[in-house]
Amino acid sequence: MIHSLLKKYILPKEVDFIQGLQLHAHTIESISNDLLLCFTQEGRQPCQAILDDEHKAKAIREKNMKELLNAFITPIDRESIYRVITQLDWIAISIRHFLLEANAYKVSHLDQAYHPLIRKLTLGAKLLRYGFDKLKEEDTTSVVTQAQEVRDTYDALVGLYITEMARLSKCEDREKVFVEKELLRQLKEIGKRLQMCANSLEDIVIKMQ
Repeated sequence: MIHSLLKKYILPKEVDFIQGLQLHAHTIESISNDLLLCFTQEGRQPCQAILDDEHKAKAIREKNMKELLNAFITPIDRESIYRVITQLDWIAISIRHFLLEANAYKVSHLDQAYHPLIRKLTLGAKLLRYGFDKLKEEDTTSVVTQAQEVRDTYDALVGLYITEMARLSKCEDREKVFVEKELLRQLKEIGKRLQMCANSLEDIVIKMQ
């Protein structure tokens, strides 16, 4: 009884930050799947879903930030939580930037050559989400494993990026080269953000030991 009263009126509210980050990571995975569908299938519905899910991710980000700012104590390092929140946010923003740039260039469907790169991004987002799920379960060994697999996926994506850039270097259509170079750069940037977030996820696990 006394403990309940203390918890309600005196002790600071306990916030499940890991659950908040987990929810954010699940939304990032949804956005990456939207990206794949948007540019590999006909129709605009998946493309609109990118924007809808990005708004959802932004709302989660704002909620997590508000709770972090108002929290008296946190179960894990405050700076680590902030870093992951902002990096997850950057992934969603980077995907939206890709969509906006593609729309500006009137690109609604990507050639088959791009599909493996986007699939690497969706795989990276899936692995990252799985890492946050394992963090929630306090399975630190699996978290570290998933973080490494995200990095491996980014390395594979960079390999595909280099191959496509080499192909473009032989193209004489200057407009095509410019557009595809910019789109490839954006895809690489999304992959980089996934890797950075995986590193920060691993950092949380190390500080929990």
